[in-house]
Amino acid sequence: MDHLSPLRRLIQSHPLIDSHSHNLLNRESAADYENYPLEAIASSADGRALENARTALPSLRAITQLSELYDLPCTNWKDIQAAHDLYVSEDYENLIRKSLSGTHALLLDDVLSYDEDIASSSWHDKFTISGTKRIVHIEAMAEATILQVSNSRKNGESVWNSFRQRFQDALGEALDDANIVGFKSEICCRTGLDVDAYSSDDTTLGGSLIRILDSGTTRSGFAVDDKHICDWIVQQTLKAICFKKRAGVVKPLLFHTGLGDNRINLLRANPACLQPLIAQYADADIVLLHAGYPYTREAGYLASAYPNVYLDLGKVFPLVSREAQVKVLRESLELAPTNRLLWGTSGRFHPETFWLANRQFRQALETVLVEYVESGDFTASHAMKIAADVLFYNSNRLYGLDLTPSYTPGE
Repeated sequence: MDHLSPLRRLIQSHPLIDSHSHNLLNRESAADYENYPLEAIASSADGRALENARTALPSLRAITQLSELYDLPCTNWKDIQAAHDLYVSEDYENLIRKSLSGTHALLLDDVLSYDEDIASSSWHDKFTISGTKRIVHIEAMAEATILQVSNSRKNGESVWNSFRQRFQDALGEALDDANIVGFKSEICCRTGLDVDAYSSDDTTLGGSLIRILDSGTTRSGFAVDDKHICDWIVQQTLKAICFKKRAGVVKPLLFHTGLGDNRINLLRANPACLQPLIAQYADADIVLLHAGYPYTREAGYLASAYPNVYLDLGKVFPLVSREAQVKVLRESLELAPTNRLLWGTSGRFHPETFWLANRQFRQALETVLVEYVESGDFTASHAMKIAADVLFYNSNRLYGLDLTPSYTPGE
């Protein structure tokens, strides 16, 4: 018998906390490929770039592995679509249940929770052991707040004062909501991660808000894409997090970093840009999402140098090749403490994104940890603790979930 069998078994079967993912489509929208292309399961590209992605290694690997999920032979994306259609029409919930097998709890970044195509956060509870928790998107919160104050100018009120107070009140309510366990910023996709540690003056911020109001309507909405405002939103969130932490309420701020679509400026997506902000708000727990890819070493360095920084390894699974996934894990482990590593699928829309991410992450984790044990870097017992921590306990501790995994080691 392989002396590493217990380690392999634990990695492949230990329950996991999906510490960052998004809502699934409801059944009525699950086959709406015009708005939710199925090929996006294995790529963050869109439009014509998504057509090219079908020939990339992650897409080819996904075809092979999804055949196992569907229990149907698939050789191309037409086969994948046919199998997906079959499940959606006949047993969509079973497809979701299979895709979320082994998931103890979901922490959903529900920025799209008001979209009629998206299933509610609570609807996901039927597929996991523990209830779903929410992660609030702060830029979406700000856009909703701007919509509320859009008529303030007509009433002769100070738009900036009204927005500032309403946004701070919304932050306070979210911090007091037990169902909300964290916040998420996509400033990376808007103005970049080079966030100023100190806010601009009220005159500058007020002028920025007026420009945002002038660029949208109550019908189209208002896009928060001004650097002064975006930086302020992040700063205010971190200040509120630090204040609440003194009272024992711990809720981290998650940053989209690195890997994304064509909205990002790749140079300003480097998590190293956040270093001054991380140092300024040392009492706030900060999570760097997507392993910072392709800046994984920079992200790992920050997690090693700052005790308030965590590194979430999601989204690179299944969006990059198998070799790249293994490399991401190795680079993350170069410096980052293993108690600062988290696992979240970043799955969204289609249940297959969750299944592929979890399956490929467990495969890569087994490859890397077994190699380290066989090389004598640490023992199998150490490796088993690392695996259980990354899959479950680190997220359980950071987000204050107080969950107990239903895992029994095999003989």
